[in-house]
Amino acid sequence: MAVPLATLATTPYNIGAPQVLVDVAPLRNEHKIYTTGNARIDDVWTPNNMAPQMRNFAGTLNIAGNTIYLPYNDNHITSVRLPVPPPGGVNFFLTANMSGCRFFVDAIAGSNDLMVYHANTHQHAAPAHDVAANFQDPNATIVLNTLHHLAQGDYAPLVLHNVADLAKPAYYLQAALLEQQKANRGRRVMFNTGTAVAPNVQAFRPEFNGGCSVMGFFNAGAWHFYYQTWGDVEYDRPTGAKAVAKDLATFHWKSVHKLRTQGAHKAAAYANMRVVSHGQIY
Repeated sequence: MAVPLATLATTPYNIGAPQVLVDVAPLRNEHKIYTTGNARIDDVWTPNNMAPQMRNFAGTLNIAGNTIYLPYNDNHITSVRLPVPPPGGVNFFLTANMSGCRFFVDAIAGSNDLMVYHANTHQHAAPAHDVAANFQDPNATIVLNTLHHLAQGDYAPLVLHNVADLAKPAYYLQAALLEQQKANRGRRVMFNTGTAVAPNVQAFRPEFNGGCSVMGFFNAGAWHFYYQTWGDVEYDRPTGAKAVAKDLATFHWKSVHKLRTQGAHKAAAYANMRVVSHGQIY
């Protein structure tokens, strides 16, 4: 296992959404079921070329690999059963990055094994700008929950009971608070909502860019799941004399220095990606 649990607080892990596994046919055209046998990989982590502080995931299919990987699929739910104890050599689980998806953990009656799911929908997407990072349309939540409920039925006659889940309002909460902190200091981000010919530049709330990684560690005879949200906030610094004077008066000298040396626009760059929150799911 190349990811020490303690580093989730400091090292951003970018899993991405690699299709490492052999694709499987979906049930009801929405549920892809993976097995321990076809979901085992060897995981590899390398420094991101644009952000040495970040580790990028890559994997290769290996029926004797140490990791169980659950992929993401557009408008589908994917699932895999995690045995307890896992097959020899397996001690790690991970799924594709989440930025609106939902992760579910089910207990199985009469077994110590767990069923895990990664649900995605592009229906009822959040507006492009001016909403908090952790906003999710209630109708999207209904779709994700329905995907999970129906997927549980695909495992009949197993009796499944949901014991944990992780959704966008929770894993992007701290990201939304970071956006609000910048907004409270007069930061905005400028976007052209028109065209090159007829521009319509408007000011919106600062925007978080990043992702959420979910990992499972097998230790002490059980699976334990954690999430890590990483990213950066994009915004434009106020440039007027009043704004600069306010920063000086409130001892935000670093902001004045950055305005002078870096300019008004602060992009959400990979070089600035950092862990903004992490915690245990189950």
